[in-house]
Amino acid sequence: MEPAKSRMTTPAGTHVAPRSLDKFAGNFRRLGRVDPAAIYEKTRALTEDDWAANEWRQKRFDTHADTQTIELIFDTDFRHEDPTRRDKYFELGFDALLEPLIDVISNFYTGDGYVVRAILVRLKGRGVIPKHVDTGYTLMNCRRIHMPIVSSDQVEFTVGGEQQVMKEGELWEINNAREHSVVNKGDDGRVHLIVDWVPQ
Repeated sequence: MEPAKSRMTTPAGTHVAPRSLDKFAGNFRRLGRVDPAAIYEKTRALTEDDWAANEWRQKRFDTHADTQTIELIFDTDFRHEDPTRRDKYFELGFDALLEPLIDVISNFYTGDGYVVRAILVRLKGRGVIPKHVDTGYTLMNCRRIHMPIVSSDQVEFTVGGEQQVMKEGELWEINNAREHSVVNKGDDGRVHLIVDWVPQ
């Protein structure tokens, strides 16, 4: 593991001045689409041991008890700068895999920024992420973006009372300051790539 150093992340030692980020007025915002094939192939190669290796997130947050997480860029202290690229980030080749997403994201928001977190999250078949609201400085001051990698029409994502069925490869910002939840009515697991983008 090492501090992230790329155009997608703040170089180690770079200070990001605190700022207040206004959330958008709606519940969902579709940013665009990226071909998910390359990330899908990497995800399919993950073993059950890979998915079970890190239980921190689902044990720390009861709402995520039905999920499993692969940490790519992640810090348990939820820092807002100098994020850490985890071993799986390098093993799976996410330095290159994230580039198309970053292009869509930076074009949509028309400005510079960096990835402060990136995780793969699998919600088990028939699993539920109960209603909750994200809190804390960094989660309230980033754009939380979901990209379905493995999903189906049986996965229902609800934000602020509005329900959305996200298609594989689509990039969606959710307003995580509003109550949100997910229900997987299918038997198969749902996998999302979640990216937290900090505008500069």
